[in-house]
Amino acid sequence: MMSTGVLKKAPFLAYLLVLWTTFTGALTAGLGQGFDLGTEWPGALYRLLAAVAAGSFEPIHRFSTVLAGAAVVIAFLKNRKSIYGAAALAALVATALTGRVVLLALGGEVPKPLAYLVYPINNLAAFATAFFLLMLAVPEMPQWRRRILLRGAAFWSVVASLTGAYILGVHKIDRSPFMYSLSLDPGSAPLLLHIAAGGLAAALTAAASVGGRGLWRPVLAGASLLQAATGLAMYLGATANTWAPGPQTALHAVLAHLMATTTLVAYLKSRG
Repeated sequence: MMSTGVLKKAPFLAYLLVLWTTFTGALTAGLGQGFDLGTEWPGALYRLLAAVAAGSFEPIHRFSTVLAGAAVVIAFLKNRKSIYGAAALAALVATALTGRVVLLALGGEVPKPLAYLVYPINNLAAFATAFFLLMLAVPEMPQWRRRILLRGAAFWSVVASLTGAYILGVHKIDRSPFMYSLSLDPGSAPLLLHIAAGGLAAALTAAASVGGRGLWRPVLAGASLLQAATGLAMYLGATANTWAPGPQTALHAVLAHLMATTTLVAYLKSRG
């Protein structure tokens, strides 16, 4: 791909902060702290600080959202002539709004089955925010061999991310134990699709990284390997405790968005 020295600094910083926000949000969910403050949002400052002092990451996720929002606004203002800046800002607003709806879904205030779509929609909005920022941050890209692999890697990364968010959301909302098996039972279809998509995404990302250049080549190769490892850890954590599958949830989620955004941007901006 290219070194970070050629990247536009404001959009790239905003991109990193959006990934950080995804990480803290997934960490909150993974540690079972996704409803520490109830449905109140953004919440009184003293309550947020008290929750942080008590060891909750949920307020940190909310603070991170505000920080990322400010960075996205700055990136937009510095690149007002680009459609990607406006798209990133709109996607961030959608992420914040659907994040609020996540709390309402956990509180039983969103009817089912509509509630089950809240997690994947929020996940998609967060991905879109990061994607548009990276499109804005990367002005050009050198030739990438086996470019077609990047398209497949991006597609299956998004599918894996959305199905994973759906599975997590269903069990969080229902407060039900992780009941999916690895059989061909119709009830296991979401998990089987997630595993298949995740496997394809990791394999295609690793294969595509061979044809790249610069810093992102080892980034993509490492992300694909870590994604597979954290996926297994995520499955084991979910079977033990669906409400709090563990901190590996955060790594699994942010790696999915890292793989999806970088492979898609590389596909769109590089030459075959």
